[in-house]
Amino acid sequence: MWITAYAYGDNSDGSGNDSNSSNSGVTITDNITDTENLLGSHAAEVTDAIAKTEQETGVHVHLLYLSSFNSDQTPQKWASTVLESTNPKPNTVLLAVASNDGNLVVAVSSNSDEWLKSQETVDKLSAAAQEPLMKSTPDWPGSATSMMEQIVQSKKTSTSSSSVTIGVIVMIVVLVVLLIVVALMLIIRVRSKGKKPRRANRQALSRDEKKARKARIAQRKAQRKARQAAGEKAETADENEESGSESNIESLDEERDNE
Repeated sequence: MWITAYAYGDNSDGSGNDSNSSNSGVTITDNITDTENLLGSHAAEVTDAIAKTEQETGVHVHLLYLSSFNSDQTPQKWASTVLESTNPKPNTVLLAVASNDGNLVVAVSSNSDEWLKSQETVDKLSAAAQEPLMKSTPDWPGSATSMMEQIVQSKKTSTSSSSVTIGVIVMIVVLVVLLIVVALMLIIRVRSKGKKPRRANRQALSRDEKKARKARIAQRKAQRKARQAAGEKAETADENEESGSESNIESLDEERDNE
């Protein structure tokens, strides 16, 4: 099959701001618009798959099957213009097929979540939709359901990645908190060990030295009293000596006077 696949994500080079963007000539009224009856009897099966995909992932899927896009725009721009003209809900995916032109486009609304509108995801959706059409007999229903299965898989991958990221962040925060707690406990323990011996030493010294201090105090008092007593004796001796000297002088003076 000569289907050419295009993928239009939020960060692709395609743009809906073309001068002919209002002339798409297509109105999407239901989840499926199949003017070529490509889905045939499988339309109900595909409709159920659309509902299941929305329930599991929150992604709204629109399928558009035409003979030709009938536009001078590139397939990417055309599909994007058609999708945005419907004022799509967040997380809306459009699979547009022009069977006679051999064009297949996957477009994602600009108001979608990052995981869905990333070019990587859109490329995967486009590849999944294209693969069933490469058979000798194109499997149009299989193309639609394959794309929706890829939506579910991408959602799971995104959720797992987010969970892992959140888990890693939580673990890092917990480890940091634990390290801080351990560090604080070590600091408190070291400080406590440093203080306890000092207190014990002060207490032990105060008990052991009480008597010694009293003895030293008593000794100092005794020494002080002894020094005071010695000083008093010295002063008394000096006074007596001075008195004796004065008496001798007076006696000499009297003897001289008598002569």
